[in-house]
Amino acid sequence: MAALVVVPLGVFFAQARHPSDRTPGDRFVLALTSPIEKVVDWTVTGALSVWQRYASLRSIRERAEGLSREVNGLRRELGGLSGLKQENERLERLLGFARSHPDQREVGARVIGARMDPGGLQVVTIDRGSSDGLKRMMPVVNADGVVGRVHTLAAHSADVLLLIDRNSSVAVRVDRSRARANVRGQGAPGPCRLDYALRSDDLIEGDLLVTSGTDGVYPRGLPVGKVTRVRRAGYGLYQAAEVVPAADVNKLEEVLVLVAGAPAPENTPAAQAPIP
Repeated sequence: MAALVVVPLGVFFAQARHPSDRTPGDRFVLALTSPIEKVVDWTVTGALSVWQRYASLRSIRERAEGLSREVNGLRRELGGLSGLKQENERLERLLGFARSHPDQREVGARVIGARMDPGGLQVVTIDRGSSDGLKRMMPVVNADGVVGRVHTLAAHSADVLLLIDRNSSVAVRVDRSRARANVRGQGAPGPCRLDYALRSDDLIEGDLLVTSGTDGVYPRGLPVGKVTRVRRAGYGLYQAAEVVPAADVNKLEEVLVLVAGAPAPENTPAAQAPIP
């Protein structure tokens, strides 16, 4: 115990003297303790450096975690704003469609359900029904074109039979050549088929098909789809083709139900075409 007190005192007094006044004993003590002092100084300095680095890293980590939380929050906010922007763009397009058809009266609706079973009905459910003035067979559209028609009704909802359903048939014209035909669904998401297009009709891939207004359901001039894969057999009365729908039924969110202004059926071959 005495050494623990005497040795530090000896070192203190030896270091306190001017180098020219140090005795051989002082120099001996300093020479003996100098390595120990260096080791202690290195240990203490190293420990302090490690602690400072640890504290700095801990502070940086906490700051990084805070920034990460802030970034995630901003991403969620940006995602919400992006969704609102897309919805606003869709609604603007629907509004543009309504303005371009002043002879129509529309009821806006949101899609709240979908049922597209292979081999079954291809329908979506909307949040408007008979209490909003909807009736069976009313046409349903979006800003891109024909979606389908009202199939079944409840007071505050309705099922819409989509254009792609095999029970759906739309009388159309080729916008370029004015040739008449019918577009029928094939019972699954994807292309429809073109029926009753005469082999002599001017029809090419890429032709836009619009409603002819001769089926008593859809007013004339609504986009239905574009022609693809035209096939002309060497015999027969008709040519065949596929039709890519103008409206993507897999991405429906808002639609318009046309509740007034639909034309009466015309007594034309297209309106009277047989349903296979």
